[in-house]
Amino acid sequence: MSLRDRVSNLRLLLLDVDGVLTDGRLFYLEDGERVKVFNVHDGLGIKLLQSIKIDVGIISGRESEALKNRLLELGIDKEKIFMGRVRKREILENISREYKLEFSQIGFIGDDYVDIPVMRLVGFPVAVSNAYEEVKKFASYITTVRGGEGAVREVAELILALRGIRREMLDGYR
Repeated sequence: MSLRDRVSNLRLLLLDVDGVLTDGRLFYLEDGERVKVFNVHDGLGIKLLQSIKIDVGIISGRESEALKNRLLELGIDKEKIFMGRVRKREILENISREYKLEFSQIGFIGDDYVDIPVMRLVGFPVAVSNAYEEVKKFASYITTVRGGEGAVREVAELILALRGIRREMLDGYR
């Protein structure tokens, strides 16, 4: 199946967080608080997807108030934010049932072993360039940039290009 076919019916793009929306590093302040760093380019990528009616959701093994705040700021539906969940396949199956989506209508961007069960099922599995090699074997697309450095934006622009609307969408910014 071509990439164009894989994204033509896409209605939901799910993202891992650590290693995808972030570079995977965790920073701890002296008081023990964790700090996450997000790339603003990914934020615009999410907004571009939302503008063409592709929902974005999160399945993350870690919980973070900073992450929740960033996602809500980007307009991601709180019902599609799943934090502290390592059984990602179960979450995917629940999302598919609840929103009446076929797996072929769902994409996922991951980077590590815990993402493989989801990547095996979705119609558009993506690995970031610095994902583990085993994870890349399950991807239909591997980004050219690393997680946390605009990988989500790259995927968003790829989807726009494959749907033939990238130039039109980006003309609005010129």
